[in-house]
Amino acid sequence: MRVLEKRAMRGPNYWSTYWKNLILIRLDLEDYEQKPTDLIPGFRERIEEAIPSVRHHQCSYYQEGGFLRRISEGTWAGHVIEHIALELQTLAGMDTGFGRTRATALPGIYNVVFNYFEEECGLYAADAAVEVFLALAEDMPMDQLKNKIAFHVKKMAEIREEVCLGPSTSAIVNEALERGIPFIRLNDSSLVQLGYGIYQQRIEAASTSKTSIIAVELAGDKNQAKRLLAFNGIPVPPGKVVEDESELEDALLLTGFPAVIKPLDSNQGKGINLNLMSLEEAVRAFREARAFSESVLVEKQLIGRDFRALVVNNKFIAAAERVPAHVVGDGVHSIGQLVDIVNKDPWRGNGHVNNLTRISIDEQTLRLLKEKNYSPETVLKLGEICCLKSTANLSTGGTAIDRTDEVHPYNAFIFERIARIIGLDIAGLDIIAPDISTPLNENGGGIVEVNAAPGLRMHTSPSIGRKRNVAKNIVDMLYPPGAPSRIPIISITGTNGKTTTTRLIAHIIRSSGKKVGFTTTDGIYIDNNLVEKGDDTGPISAKKVLSDSSVEVAVLETARGGILRSGLGFDRCNIGVVLNITADHLGQRDIYTLEDIAKVKSVVPNSVSKDGFVILNADDPLVYNMRHEVLGKVCLFSMKKDNPCVLEHIARGNIACIAESGYVTLARGDLRLRVEKIENIPLTFSGRALFMVQNVLAATLAAFVHDIDLKVIKKGLNSFKPTPENVPGRMNLIEMGNFTVLVDYAHNPSGFMGLYKFFCRFPHPVRTGIFGGTGDRRDEDIFLLGRMASRMFTRVIIKEDKERRGRKPGEMTKLIIDGIHSKKPNLEIHTIPKEEEAILYGIENASENELMIVLVDEVQEVLKLLNEKKKDMASKLTRRTSLVIQTK
Repeated sequence: MRVLEKRAMRGPNYWSTYWKNLILIRLDLEDYEQKPTDLIPGFRERIEEAIPSVRHHQCSYYQEGGFLRRISEGTWAGHVIEHIALELQTLAGMDTGFGRTRATALPGIYNVVFNYFEEECGLYAADAAVEVFLALAEDMPMDQLKNKIAFHVKKMAEIREEVCLGPSTSAIVNEALERGIPFIRLNDSSLVQLGYGIYQQRIEAASTSKTSIIAVELAGDKNQAKRLLAFNGIPVPPGKVVEDESELEDALLLTGFPAVIKPLDSNQGKGINLNLMSLEEAVRAFREARAFSESVLVEKQLIGRDFRALVVNNKFIAAAERVPAHVVGDGVHSIGQLVDIVNKDPWRGNGHVNNLTRISIDEQTLRLLKEKNYSPETVLKLGEICCLKSTANLSTGGTAIDRTDEVHPYNAFIFERIARIIGLDIAGLDIIAPDISTPLNENGGGIVEVNAAPGLRMHTSPSIGRKRNVAKNIVDMLYPPGAPSRIPIISITGTNGKTTTTRLIAHIIRSSGKKVGFTTTDGIYIDNNLVEKGDDTGPISAKKVLSDSSVEVAVLETARGGILRSGLGFDRCNIGVVLNITADHLGQRDIYTLEDIAKVKSVVPNSVSKDGFVILNADDPLVYNMRHEVLGKVCLFSMKKDNPCVLEHIARGNIACIAESGYVTLARGDLRLRVEKIENIPLTFSGRALFMVQNVLAATLAAFVHDIDLKVIKKGLNSFKPTPENVPGRMNLIEMGNFTVLVDYAHNPSGFMGLYKFFCRFPHPVRTGIFGGTGDRRDEDIFLLGRMASRMFTRVIIKEDKERRGRKPGEMTKLIIDGIHSKKPNLEIHTIPKEEEAILYGIENASENELMIVLVDEVQEVLKLLNEKKKDMASKLTRRTSLVIQTK
């Protein structure tokens, strides 16, 4: 058995528009194609013993035990691997449940799909599941098999801890998702963008776009923060900053004992020592604190319990009592054993992934035990409490008790005032007091620290008491009720015409005054400025546009390749446009038929929101049939005013855009709105480029349902010309003196036919075609281009793309020549592999009134070359004219 391919889906995809996070494994079962599970002796019994929890898998029977029943009846290895991958993730603490396995057209090759919680864990689960299946099938001893499974589960838990969002970030992101606010993870840590475009807000843990850097710096300087609070009448313990050990004794004279020593600018309790009762202890604590900060704060220790109050947007939200990591004696087990017992609590884990953190026995623990003449081997008396850390941070194994409802109103007032004084949008206040149900100015309590980016875990998941959804208040601050979080997204797909339609829609919307970000095969554009050159029609490019804080509307060309590789780059769109379905890329990634292509393209309309619009080509049956599975409102466009599908659609009060009586016409019921005469729209070449008319209809309809004024739409249609600047490589007509060059990107039979119908309307006696094949297309597709070329051109110059995509030099050229000879053996053919040389040859040998059709690979390079040659030819003509005049 071999894993042929493994990749992650990160958005709506070919397999599911609901389950966006999926792993795809392409498997060659090899010998196991002939070994379904009912032919593998004892397979059901072994998997039940090794992974008992698979009995809960319902599978296609939709009842517990359904999967085991499938195993008994006989199912294939791919299906079993799908279920193992799901269960391994679940055992590692990541509950998953969706999967499907499908045979491909190739014998023994299967696509296995399952959802993941964390991408890295999902990719690991794919390999682990294959390994476990083989161990099950090949009779590995059960103890070894169970150890292998335990190893993989433990490894996935470790990976999850490394890659997952921290608890504070995760809480905010989950609250945002509950409200339909999208997010984009911006790095491998916890920097996250909520919302899209101009409506985005950024968070990192409990820091936000609204967090003041001055406030963060002030909170981080514990001494300056204390001085400012004291100045404003807030109770704080006396203290002094010490930078040299020689200053320590004077500072202790000020504070007295017990004392606290901590780094001036650390967090999470690092380097803090409490309850210091002597100069000797203080010196040790000073040296430890210096490992974290050049300056050290010496404070008087307040007497009382440890509390944390959370203030968001100047409002008191929650309070918790923090209890240091500890164990309770049972008279039997040693302290070390008790720690092991506590750490077995499923609520505890490493780092911040679980609700509680496992307790470690470190130097601080050993020192605290030594002060009591204890060691990890000491057996505590029954009921004796032994603290293992000097601070109560959850990150060191502490626990939390919710005390929100116990906070005295005066204390809540003080907490809110402190947040205003420091200037933090989210503030965590550390309080030492006998309790917080009485005013701090009466009970001797005080504020010992103000924290920027405070941890939220103690409030969202306290060990005791009510869970507080504090993330709600943070999201309320970032997005008050009614505030938008999404910009409009218009996604355009289809086989041909995507780039032109994308650019036209973007142009019209820009004409309305909006700042548009759009993606095409030429690159990424922000406000019509190229910011990244390349074929940018996939999910990463889409996210780059959606991450730009200046973008008000996103118009995204969405190609087949990106959908198949990793899905869409957004969770849903407002408008989805499907232009057409024709033969292209067949034979790639298990796409063999037009129906397969249609299923890929249908991901776009199926991802349109309920209140959005799905724009479909009513003249293409495969596109028109997509209307059945969409949630958005269907709108149609058609080149045929009498298309019965459109007439029925309009009669029901729905919107369509049709070519009627020479006009681009919007229709609904009996209403007809003529937007513009088709021959007046430059992109249509006076109506002769029918495929461009189709693009215009789709773009007009998209702009109209986007609520663009009709006058603006008309202006946009009239001002968008098919120049190399507006649509590079799309129907660019360049006059080269006594002959004309047409530059286009057509690369499939449908594109060739559209061009042919267009230039047949021009009276050019000589038509030279300069083109090549695309290496990843089928032999028969490349051969067909040759057959079509024999009809389209009077002369052919065959070139090769820079990237042959696995083809040998000359291989595609031969297929094209064979295609030409099958229809016209005597057609003039030249083979010049390099694109630039082929074009130069064509120019040098061009005849008067010739039409030279260049079907480009490197668009910008070709346009630059043609522009230079045009200038050169014009310069030569000027010199010749001047010479003639001088001679006369």
